[in-house]
Amino acid sequence: MIRAFILLLVYPLWSDAYQKELITLPSNSDISILYVGDYMKGEIDINLMSKEWWGIFEDNKQSFIKKVEIKLEKIEPDIQYDWEYRVSVENEKKCIFLLTGLNLSDKTFNYFTTQDVIRDSEVYTFEFDPYNTFISSELKSLNFIGVPRKDYSFFLNYQTQDILKTQELFIFPSYDSYLYLSLIWAGDIDNDGKTDFLINIPTPPNNEFGFSSGLFLSSKAESNELVKLVAFHIQRGC
Repeated sequence: MIRAFILLLVYPLWSDAYQKELITLPSNSDISILYVGDYMKGEIDINLMSKEWWGIFEDNKQSFIKKVEIKLEKIEPDIQYDWEYRVSVENEKKCIFLLTGLNLSDKTFNYFTTQDVIRDSEVYTFEFDPYNTFISSELKSLNFIGVPRKDYSFFLNYQTQDILKTQELFIFPSYDSYLYLSLIWAGDIDNDGKTDFLINIPTPPNNEFGFSSGLFLSSKAESNELVKLVAFHIQRGC
């Protein structure tokens, strides 16, 4: 009983600390991302619709960026879901995601992945030249008042013949040491010659509900970073 009481007292503090440990979300970024599809109440900020939007598309093993006009349609909720808006664009079946807040222009370019899945401690390589650019992960065990947790710490790595640079991106909770994480898209959006990517990230506060994704850009990185998380999108689910 005493142990349970201590756990109830300490858990809120531990939960707050754990939330900060998972990932640091951007708070003052002008960059936003969206997807085509249906959104439930509170999942989309309609004030963003007046901005200039770009679509990142996939076609014939290439990506292309194109300025788009977003159509925002009011939809009715159903018995199961509290739907509110539908987002659509022209050629939406080939649209990977939508982006605003960057100075872009129409272009066609190579990409390195779409909708791949990273499992457990798998190493995933984006490209081999000029850097061997890859994501790696490490399973960490945590024990809090007798309650075991296992989390995957995710890293981005740039490797040349002489140097290995590594940045921890986030910590992703696992269940029974299993991991299933979606790498949605990777390629050079911002024309700096380095890989940018859109990836599944933990959903605050404890990665319990919904699906979240984050856009990491190399051109926005600080001097001690390889990439910067510049935008995120959270869909809470049921």
